[in-house]
Amino acid sequence: MRSLVLLFLLIGHAAAQSNASKMLAGGLEAAVKSMQPVPEADRVAILDATAALLAKHVTFRPDATASSYYQPPGSSRRPTEWKKFVIDRISVQPVTEADRLNGIAKRYLVAFGCDAHRTWDTKTNAWGQWYPINNVTFPAAISFEWKNGAWTAAESFQLKFFSPGPGAAISEPSRVGKDAGLPPGMTRGK
Repeated sequence: MRSLVLLFLLIGHAAAQSNASKMLAGGLEAAVKSMQPVPEADRVAILDATAALLAKHVTFRPDATASSYYQPPGSSRRPTEWKKFVIDRISVQPVTEADRLNGIAKRYLVAFGCDAHRTWDTKTNAWGQWYPINNVTFPAAISFEWKNGAWTAAESFQLKFFSPGPGAAISEPSRVGKDAGLPPGMTRGK
């Protein structure tokens, strides 16, 4: 009797391993599918849609930097800067039957990257250090869908807290005295 129980336990464990393997293999298939090349027409349209969306939230500067003001509810506005803020990649995302029934024919994920970022430290009233990663409060990616004949962005929860930041004057040493190094419109007080 004990050997029969042991046999059932082993078969059950093997079946669970098989199901886990199938689940993991399904994830791998989805990952491989996301590596499909993006058609050129879609790539151009997605880049244009991304630029239009980001222009509502980020100021891009001629010196390859970008800036934004970050202000979550109940907090003060804090400038953020990026060095070489770019689109890291555009990847194909799966479209389900339910998506198709809802008018979605294609979906792409646009991932962002940068060489470095820094934020304004409100405690010291100065710029914080540069970090070699993207700002964790800024979305890492945005999903775009071709829905009912138009590209629509699924804006992330975080993006709404960002508004265009100060322009090129932020990196220029045009401010002197107690306000040297501050973004336009900010002062260290009296």
